[in-house]
Amino acid sequence: MSPAPSRAEGAVLAALAGAPAGLGPAELLGCLQRAGLAPEEALAATEATVARGLVGARGGALELTGEGARALLDLYAALQTALDPSPTTLGMEDCPTVPWLTTVQTHWLNAVAVNYAVDPDALRPLIPEPLEVEVFKGRAWVSVLVSSLREMRPQGLPGLFGVDFHQVSYRAAVRYQNREGNHRRGGYFVRSETDHPVMRAVGNTLTEFKFHHFGLAAVALERDGDALSLEVKPRDGAAYGEVSALFDVREGHGPPEGSRWGSVDELSEPLVACFDAFGVDPAGWVYVLTIDREPWRARFARTLRCSAPYFTDGPLGGGASTLDSVLCIPEPCGYRWRPLRREPFEHVGKVTTV
Repeated sequence: MSPAPSRAEGAVLAALAGAPAGLGPAELLGCLQRAGLAPEEALAATEATVARGLVGARGGALELTGEGARALLDLYAALQTALDPSPTTLGMEDCPTVPWLTTVQTHWLNAVAVNYAVDPDALRPLIPEPLEVEVFKGRAWVSVLVSSLREMRPQGLPGLFGVDFHQVSYRAAVRYQNREGNHRRGGYFVRSETDHPVMRAVGNTLTEFKFHHFGLAAVALERDGDALSLEVKPRDGAAYGEVSALFDVREGHGPPEGSRWGSVDELSEPLVACFDAFGVDPAGWVYVLTIDREPWRARFARTLRCSAPYFTDGPLGGGASTLDSVLCIPEPCGYRWRPLRREPFEHVGKVTTV
């Protein structure tokens, strides 16, 4: 097997991939210099790719050979693997769930993340083994994620076939260690509601990905200038699911007084960069539903009022929780789900602190 192209050689291949008719030597060197390669490095990389048969000359122009195209595709695949926030590990397998139930796409609109700092001891009873509560800044974290989902549909279909609805999810920050010793972090939903009966029924058919019953609620999420209002009222008799809030979502807000986070960047890795949602089968499987999404580009919102009985009178009440901060995602954000996967687990039984 020939060695993988170097960074500079990869730049040569990428430049030529964008020019099906080829580039003259001077044009190619100019492209590489504009991409940040020094003239000597660009020339050496070009000569190396020609010597390795990755680039050929025809009619005074340089172009990719078949071997060069394969090397570029291999390099792209390696980059994807290196940047994958949720790689497939030894022992993982795809689940037999009907694919379109999980491989869907949508856009989030007017989304907010209401972040609660929670006593870890209060949250642990809600989290099944082998998942472990993550502790940041001395607290566990549950984010109430609320968004208008637009044109949700199986991947590949046009938006005309999509469904619009609201979703409310109470996502706890968790992680676990699999049998190979690899740690995977993400979210576990301790509660979820939607205002679309069909989508609720679909969610409750995912028998492999069970975490709780998907509830039905009336949800109003409305933006009026710089004000974003939220009202959630359960319709199925479920307790503690009401939410009533009003946020100022204009630009320029910093973290609220008393927040444990100094900036959006500081809380991004713990609370925003969560790409896996977990479900647990007590028989010994952890289910992993992974999202590929656009950046949130989140910013702090100012809380004008917020009432969420789940954190005052419900399972995380009694002084166990405090409202820490609210993030708004002001621009539409594309979401796409990967096929559902699962892997066997062994309980480790420890709490991770950062």
